[in-house]
Amino acid sequence: MKRQSEFENRLQRLIDRVEAWSYADVDPGAGLPQEIARELKRLAAVAPSTPLRQGVRRAQDALDDGLSAETVAAALYRLRDEFAAGRAQVSPPPSPSL
Repeated sequence: MKRQSEFENRLQRLIDRVEAWSYADVDPGAGLPQEIARELKRLAAVAPSTPLRQGVRRAQDALDDGLSAETVAAALYRLRDEFAAGRAQVSPPPSPSL
């Protein structure tokens, strides 16, 4: 469970950074994409499942391809949704009422 919350926290911080990047007046080659690439690598290392690691790789591919911050953010939003859906599936069913 700790690994999942660590993943979730890192993912949200990364989404926040990419959103800030998309609204900033920053030269795309100014180092921010490299910082985000390092964060994506760290995020992949703590991903609790293979499908989530693959989602991180999709975001990394978008970044490596030079796509916009919005495209990278979209990949991270999908990843967040996949994580939430997986977490919901793992949750125990509610106890029946008597």
